[in-house]
Amino acid sequence: MSKGRRKSKPLKPKRKPRNRGPYGLSIPEAGKMIGLGKNASYDAAKAGKIPVMIFGGQRIVPRGPWMKQIGADDAA
Repeated sequence: MSKGRRKSKPLKPKRKPRNRGPYGLSIPEAGKMIGLGKNASYDAAKAGKIPVMIFGGQRIVPRGPWMKQIGADDAA
């Protein structure tokens, strides 16, 4: 038997981010707006620092209240 190269597994295509619509953000998206990473964003949401609504098992950050909370709604 000859020793050949192992075949590598094909790369999985990257998943598209879900469209939360104009009124919602994902938790990592909301955290990124204030400089948090993914895990820190989920920790902040669990602690109640990021407002979260649950729809059918999906956790969505309402854009209006979040923008108001971080003071970004004043810039028009």
